[in-house]
Amino acid sequence: MSTFRSTSTALVVILAIGSASAAGREDPVTVSPKAPGVAQMRTMSDAFASVAAAVTPATVYIDAQKGPPVAAGLAELMRDYRLPSPDSDGQKVESSGSGVIISKDGLVLTNYHVIAGASSPVVTLYDRRSFPAELVGGDARTDIAVLRILGKGPFPWAELGDSDAVRVGQWVMTVGHPFDFQFTVTTGIISARGRRNLFHDEIQDYLQTDAAMNPGSSGGPLFDLSGRVIGINTAIYTVPGTSSQNTGISFAIPSSMAHRVADELLNTGRVARASLGLNTRDRPFSVDHPNPGAEITRVAPGSPAAAAGLLPGDVILTVDGERVIGSDDLRALVLARGVHVDLDIGWQRQAQPHHAVVRTGDEQDLESTDLPVPDDAVEWAGLTVVIAAPADLATFNHEDPSSPAGGLLVLSVAPDSSAAIAGLMPGDLLVEAGISDLHTPQDLIEAAGQRRSLTLHFFRADGENWAALGGLR
Repeated sequence: MSTFRSTSTALVVILAIGSASAAGREDPVTVSPKAPGVAQMRTMSDAFASVAAAVTPATVYIDAQKGPPVAAGLAELMRDYRLPSPDSDGQKVESSGSGVIISKDGLVLTNYHVIAGASSPVVTLYDRRSFPAELVGGDARTDIAVLRILGKGPFPWAELGDSDAVRVGQWVMTVGHPFDFQFTVTTGIISARGRRNLFHDEIQDYLQTDAAMNPGSSGGPLFDLSGRVIGINTAIYTVPGTSSQNTGISFAIPSSMAHRVADELLNTGRVARASLGLNTRDRPFSVDHPNPGAEITRVAPGSPAAAAGLLPGDVILTVDGERVIGSDDLRALVLARGVHVDLDIGWQRQAQPHHAVVRTGDEQDLESTDLPVPDDAVEWAGLTVVIAAPADLATFNHEDPSSPAGGLLVLSVAPDSSAAIAGLMPGDLLVEAGISDLHTPQDLIEAAGQRRSLTLHFFRADGENWAALGGLR
């Protein structure tokens, strides 16, 4: 049962004021259009109404059966912290979300987590027509998916705008279906740009807005007042321990990233990840180093970083003029760009500043090991693992005192495998699977058993991490 907060007290006050001011008169209380600011406010109100009328027909309500049944709050935790899905007896549950049509032939942009695991999604248009839809492609790491409406067009559609031109403070409008209140319009402003390190998502470059969003708004468009899509709504901030309701802080994937990901899904079926071909760690803050930056620990031979002359020990401070606080910042900034894109990298070597233009490469090609695959290596769920040897650990900079001395070293990760989707990379050091310590590849296989998903605890050069692998059987 839904609970609504009463507004009757405020209404009584308004009526009382109106009655007092109209005492002894038969005409209703009115506001003169010549009152200070009234004409401007009415013009703004008309403008918002015009934008809403123009853009709402290009939005859709997405209804899909998903399994196993998972509560909304748990679903968000699973996505943000890469937790495994609970076991299920095969039941299905109704799930819904939002989307926006981006072409007249019915391509729909939404969040990956809205349709992940769904079968036979159905989209409903603002005019109440419903159509089945098929998944064209999805990418968990950017939380973007593309659907195609299986119906005769043309359909009303919205243009993708330039999120790079978005300014903090500008007005925006969203259309979504919070708590299944379909085609709900809200407005707000852009509160901030380039928000990172918010969740455990690997790729982050969010727009922050105070436009009201709630569960069911995911995948919906964030419009500018020209009716262009400048973002895809993906998450809301909630105070830990409270219900997952709007607090006035919401986040959207910039349209520039969403557009690039959608194009790659349509053209190649996969999303290429930008990489410089290096590993880094955070440089501690000190009086001598007020801008910590990301210290390079390894440069892959033949990589873009190597071609630019970067060396272990160099500290990257900026990417295209944006400040780099640490390794997470650097990775987010690079991944937010596309493959084969020129980046202006600013770095420091022995206190001397340097700059170079570095062209990004494809992570799949660059982030491979230089180690031969030994005979005792084992392949599982897209991973090739081997018992970690001290020399191998040094190669991948597992030299921090907090890093374990043993475990399983990942030599390679197959593209589009369960391991790749979970974000595992060559050089990761696996130490636990579920609650089992890992000493040999057989430990990993036994821990997985007949599970459909498995949580892995691992170390990377930049620290301690967790991941969840799904689709194991």
